[in-house]
Amino acid sequence: MSTSVLAEMAMLTEEDVFVGRQLGRQCALTLGFDRLDALRVATAVSEVGREIVSTGSGALTLTVRGDALQVELRAARRPSGWDDAIASVRKLVDRQEQPAQEDGVRVVLEKWLSGPPPSRSELQTLRRDLLAQNPSSPAAELREQNRELLAALEEVRAQRAELEVVNAELEETNRGVMALYAELSAELDHTNQGVVALYAEIDDKNLQLRHASEAKSRFLRSISHELRTPVNSILGLTGLLLDPHQPERLGPEHAEQVQYIRTSTGDLRRLVDELLDLAKAESGRLQPTVSEIDLRDLFEELRGVIEPIVRPGVALEIDVAGPETMVTDPDLLRHVLRNLLSNAAKFTESGAIAVSVHAEDQEAVFTVRDTGLGISQDDQARIFEEFYQATSPLHASTKGTGLGLPFAQVVATALGGHIEVMSTLGEGSTFTVRLPMEARDA
Repeated sequence: MSTSVLAEMAMLTEEDVFVGRQLGRQCALTLGFDRLDALRVATAVSEVGREIVSTGSGALTLTVRGDALQVELRAARRPSGWDDAIASVRKLVDRQEQPAQEDGVRVVLEKWLSGPPPSRSELQTLRRDLLAQNPSSPAAELREQNRELLAALEEVRAQRAELEVVNAELEETNRGVMALYAELSAELDHTNQGVVALYAEIDDKNLQLRHASEAKSRFLRSISHELRTPVNSILGLTGLLLDPHQPERLGPEHAEQVQYIRTSTGDLRRLVDELLDLAKAESGRLQPTVSEIDLRDLFEELRGVIEPIVRPGVALEIDVAGPETMVTDPDLLRHVLRNLLSNAAKFTESGAIAVSVHAEDQEAVFTVRDTGLGISQDDQARIFEEFYQATSPLHASTKGTGLGLPFAQVVATALGGHIEVMSTLGEGSTFTVRLPMEARDA
């Protein structure tokens, strides 16, 4: 860091204090300090200088060190008011230091330059100008000091006036802020009351919905159990009436009518079974019991169940190119796939029905694809709703309850997966069942 001495002088008499003050002010102004900062430097020199001359021996050195004006004041011995003088000038400068020395005392005061440090040639010119100046008399310096004091007082007065204006504006702003805060607080309180009331209403609706769901599940369980016995009885009786080994056989007309009764009763029993399954699922009692299952055996079993209901001319294609085994609930998985294949068989009049499985990211992906009727976009969004059935001539002629797909989705969810559907009306449908390769017991 470069250091250049601008001026040095002894501090022996009261007149030297005035000269030092003038020298400090002039040096600061020449270096580009504004009038107030120059006044601060001059005041610091005079405050400490008075204490130094009281000892009868001292010195002042003005230096440019790096990017700061450095004022060094030394005394041969410690003045009595030294600490008070040092404390009074602390707020006038940017940095203050009292280096230790063997004899006397020394203080270094620094004021940061407002611009870049002067060049070597500029420093030489500054030194010549300072040496060429004739110091003012004490009276002239005192008059200059008074002018500076009056100017400082005037600036303080102006700043106080500005501060009063700012304070008034701040008070007005604070009043506006407080009014806005009060308004916002009132709105927030009102909103909070509405939110609390809304949450209370939501909780009440949720409670009502839960009670309604529980009541529906109880009703489904009860009605299913109540209907199962008479339905089974009707099936048994109609079976006896149609038994060809009975001594008294029915005539063709009566046998046909009894067969109608038996067919309708079979449909009713399927509805009762699906209602009971759905009620069990919604009540949370559908708990998977997992074990390892051979998928090849499962697909062969499904082939035996589905082939009899596939329409003539429709091919049933089974592909087990993926994993041969997985860990899941065999009965629930069988139910889901049987439901999807039964639907495909119902709504496919020509072409093929294909079922396959492959592994993908720790999942077993089952796909049931058909070339049947297809499902419209509007119906795709609702086919997993209870009792909903797509509308088409073939749907109207095919019996169903609208509970199979909803229950299959519930079962897939219980197994840790889900069912997806993609379909184009008139071209066919693809149902995809994604299940974890290793499910866990509930």
